[in-house]
Amino acid sequence: MKKYTLVLSLFIALLFSSCVSLKKSIYMQGDIAQKLEEVEASYRPDKTSYLVKPNDNLYIRVTSLDDRTSAFLNNESGATTRIENPMAASLAGYRVEQDGSIQFPFVGKIYVANLTLEEVRQKLQLAVSKYLEESSITVKLLNDNITIIGEVRTPGRFLLYDEEINLIEALSLAGDMSDFANRKKVRLIRKDGDVQQMIVINTLDDNLLFSPYFYLKPGDIIYVEPRRLKSVSLSTIPIGLTLTFINTALLLFTFYNTQQNANNN
Repeated sequence: MKKYTLVLSLFIALLFSSCVSLKKSIYMQGDIAQKLEEVEASYRPDKTSYLVKPNDNLYIRVTSLDDRTSAFLNNESGATTRIENPMAASLAGYRVEQDGSIQFPFVGKIYVANLTLEEVRQKLQLAVSKYLEESSITVKLLNDNITIIGEVRTPGRFLLYDEEINLIEALSLAGDMSDFANRKKVRLIRKDGDVQQMIVINTLDDNLLFSPYFYLKPGDIIYVEPRRLKSVSLSTIPIGLTLTFINTALLLFTFYNTQQNANNN
């Protein structure tokens, strides 16, 4: 009897160990309102602007009263197809060379590395104004994408159409983390020049809002680690089948115990 009791106890323990604790699933736990109140005057989320680097692909559009010249500068063969056809748009953009420059029509070589998109726009505006009066320039990044893999519902590579996105918004693009995700160990892989960084982020901590890595940058890779209990994988068993098995086991145990008592009497 002890043997069957032990087996049943082990099964029930494993069953409940496969359930994910609610406490381990809630983002940014803690009294964030109190923390914000304490640092109300000094709290500023880190939103450092992206700096252009070699191999970036820039969408540059010039508008002016001179349509012919504007069309030539705009590389009209496909630079405006960014949303409809990202691949065609990447071919039509202006790629930043290894020396940090782009080759712009009429103007020639312009160095843009380590500048923000706004600084690039201002630099191009100054250069183009020598050839076009009353012109306006738009500069955007064509290779603004992030990759999300691991314990998320829909992993993949995602194009960003907003210039600013945080970690929580990014995870929502991938359908949020799965039940087996280790929310204490979300790895952020970021390349800064020739240096690769890997940062481990605890999304259960409400200090995440204060982290310099809360806001993502183009090219970031997010890897969500699995929890250890995934190897048990008992949660894949249908709950109805599980309850039926437990009920049957209890009936057999009761029957066996009754028979043992009858034999003893």
